Amino acid sequence: MMKKITFVSFLISGFLVFNLFILSFPAKAQDASKTPATLPDEVNKIVTASCTPCHTSQGGLMSRSKLNFTEWANYSPEKQKEKATKMFSELNKGAMPPKMAREKRPETIPTKEQIEIIKKWSESFPSDSK
Repeated sequence: MMKKITFVSFLISGFLVFNLFILSFPAKAQDASKTPATLPDEVNKIVTASCTPCHTSQGGLMSRSKLNFTEWANYSPEKQKEKATKMFSELNKGAMPPKMAREKRPETIPTKEQIEIIKKWSESFPSDSK
């Protein structure tokens, strides 16, 4: 009986790991019409080129759970500010796009000028009134 339970547990674990692995791969890049209109044009261009291949509802499970541009318009202003600030931080330290994406698609790597645009945008959100 114990061997049977262990084998079933192994199968279930393998199935879950496989599904998480498959869902972590990004879908094809989204076209500009599928990114939220609430982003400023120059930010939207950067997001479309560098972020939406992974960070949309069609992207990988992990990436879209951290930031999902398909849902951007539904985020509260506070959450948008938080996500924009984190986005700049990750871009600025070179953590995004991740190494594997950079190697496969170097054209997705934002320039220093583009990162500066993201910085200014992330700083443009109103401060909390606390």
